[in-house]
Amino acid sequence: MRNIKPKEISKEVARRFLVSRQGFLQKKRGKDGTLEAIRRLECIQIDPISVVHRNQHLVLHNRIVDYKPSYLEQLLYKDRLLFEYWCNEKSVIPLEDFPYFRYRMQNPSEFHSPFYERLKTRRKEMKDVIAYVLSEIRKCGPLSAREFKQKGKVKGKVATSILNLLWDCGELMIHHREGRRRHYDLTERVLPPNIEVKTLSREEYERFLIQKYMRAYGLVDTRDWRFGWLPLKASQRKTVVKEMVENNELCPVKIEDVKHVYYVLEENLSLFDNSDKYVSERIHFVAPLDNLLWNRRMISEIFNFNYSWEVYKPPEKRIYGYYVMPILHRTRFIGRLDPKLDRQNKTMIINSIISEEKDFHRDALVSEFAAAIQRFLKLHEVSQVNIEKTRPKELRYALMRELS
Repeated sequence: MRNIKPKEISKEVARRFLVSRQGFLQKKRGKDGTLEAIRRLECIQIDPISVVHRNQHLVLHNRIVDYKPSYLEQLLYKDRLLFEYWCNEKSVIPLEDFPYFRYRMQNPSEFHSPFYERLKTRRKEMKDVIAYVLSEIRKCGPLSAREFKQKGKVKGKVATSILNLLWDCGELMIHHREGRRRHYDLTERVLPPNIEVKTLSREEYERFLIQKYMRAYGLVDTRDWRFGWLPLKASQRKTVVKEMVENNELCPVKIEDVKHVYYVLEENLSLFDNSDKYVSERIHFVAPLDNLLWNRRMISEIFNFNYSWEVYKPPEKRIYGYYVMPILHRTRFIGRLDPKLDRQNKTMIINSIISEEKDFHRDALVSEFAAAIQRFLKLHEVSQVNIEKTRPKELRYALMRELS
């Protein structure tokens, strides 16, 4: 690699770049704003856990002033401007990217997928069942695993596996959802006619995906095992970066007090120089799988904040709570919040708020924190909130007084 001097920046500039690049400073509204936000983010990770709203809705709530879950549902299943597929895990992706993802769909054996791996060795012996599932959908329209179970010819779990496999291979797309139930239809009936399916090479697909990944993450880390959302070894990741630097597509970045060199797309370099123009005073409760948090090591190095999602930890090993969410203010993570929605009683229960700021309970910050809680309640269409405990203790009383 030719000797290119890294751009030197402070941690604060890096933080502002990331917070801005990830759309926290945008004041978008409505369904159109939701689509713009997703295009800017490149994709949003889907997660089925619904302690509060699911991850995809929490991510958009922090970018869209008046966000409603119906905005995303309409864009996915009515307007067909988005689709669901593998990206940063299972994700919502702008539909214009579909022709590129078609390569992975048509070459599933080249990529790891839990759906494909479970059935690939049995696909030949299950060909008659697969043919039956496809023929029923062709004849009846969108179907879910439940309909096949009710018909009695395919067991529910088998139907789910086959539908997932056919979705993985691009023969089916998700037509709509009813709660957690996915209804599938033939891809040619779901895909809008204006989407031209291209024939790509592996090289073209990988280049597209690597660039999409780099735009999504903002700062590129060659240590990241998800690099490019491709199965690349460390040596391959370094080769990709080396070639992009030499082609003036990437620039190395040295961040104060961080040993590792990060990289940024040349097209985003100017954002560092404009990073001090505006920083939001809003407090955000950041979703556990928010795009900003995808690289936890980067968050630790640049924001000096160690975050671990504790949802899969045994209760006795949890430190902060089951669905703990980082609290972002300006360019700092100032604490953690563990919420739970009591749907039956229409109440938001906040199990704990843990502050990492000495002056968290000062009036201005408490006022903005209360406003953030009110926005969170509005998203979930509830008006009642119970705050169980806080650290420091006086924060609870200050918040309850402000909320009342």
